[in-house]
Amino acid sequence: MNAETGPTPPWGAALDAAALGAVATALAVLSVALVLIPQRLAQRPASQGIVSLHLGADGRLRLWNQPIPSAQLAAVLKGLQDSPGQPTLRLIPDPDVPWGSVQQLMERLGRTDLPLELQLP
Repeated sequence: MNAETGPTPPWGAALDAAALGAVATALAVLSVALVLIPQRLAQRPASQGIVSLHLGADGRLRLWNQPIPSAQLAAVLKGLQDSPGQPTLRLIPDPDVPWGSVQQLMERLGRTDLPLELQLP
């Protein structure tokens, strides 16, 4: 019993606990959404105009996770430029790739008319 407001209803504590649980759940859902939504946008498939080019620590290139010889890269880029629409080329280097190698490849890729994104690990 509270002297100022009168008796506390028996369901008051349960209502407080339910409200606190609802707020905690809403905050958890919001936090997960803030992490997952940018990740899903970053993983857009080629059907949405994103071409992912992975650069391995050993210098090997993978296009959509398929190995591609460095000599064939120019032909692939030319084919992408000639395709309908304007695909975006996304370079994804492995964490162990030296920054100089990334810059050299970006300079090589920048000679095309394709928009270029760099996704750092």
